Amino acid sequence: TIWYLYRDNLLPENTKFIGYARTKQTITEVREKSMKYIKVRAGEERKFEQFWKANDYLAGSYDKRVDFELLNQQISKFEKGPVANRIFYLAVPPTVFEDVTVNIRNACVAIKGYTRVIIEKPFGRDDVSSDKLSNHVAGLFKEEQIYRIDHYLGKEMVQNLLTTRFANQIFSPSWNRENIASVLISFKEPFGTEGRGGYFDDFGIVR
Repeated sequence: TIWYLYRDNLLPENTKFIGYARTKQTITEVREKSMKYIKVRAGEERKFEQFWKANDYLAGSYDKRVDFELLNQQISKFEKGPVANRIFYLAVPPTVFEDVTVNIRNACVAIKGYTRVIIEKPFGRDDVSSDKLSNHVAGLFKEEQIYRIDHYLGKEMVQNLLTTRFANQIFSPSWNRENIASVLISFKEPFGTEGRGGYFDDFGIVR
């Protein structure tokens, strides 16, 4: 997805991408693992190489501040201009949200621009844990710094429901809360949990 945004010139020219996770690997290994998901059309090869030059990767823990201080140093290497904004996309289990957000707040806040935190749902496993996480994050960042995203809402099929509903007046009298008791969406994908089974035991669709 990031490659497609970069390819279509939908990102600022000086954007840098830094991956951070516990897995010890190089950016070359990240590239090799990503290739089966990326489509590069004829004539895009040069831009594709430029894209990977804008990528970097650092391995570290989620609960140690010293590792996030190293991440901060790595990010700072690319911040040469007078303004440098930082956006952190947290595609991590809710069990580590608290540690990660605390360490970002203490060690990785932008000095020359804004800091934003994108939190990918599920946000907790029930209303109690969700409220706990919300209060925790609210204690670290202002609301305008926080963006909560459910990536399934970005699926074409789900977005098409809205288009179908509001583009067809025939549905207006019936597609509303007075006439619909529940909505069930079955979304099938051609792959399994692929090592993520432990995650689904406590969070998300399987639970």
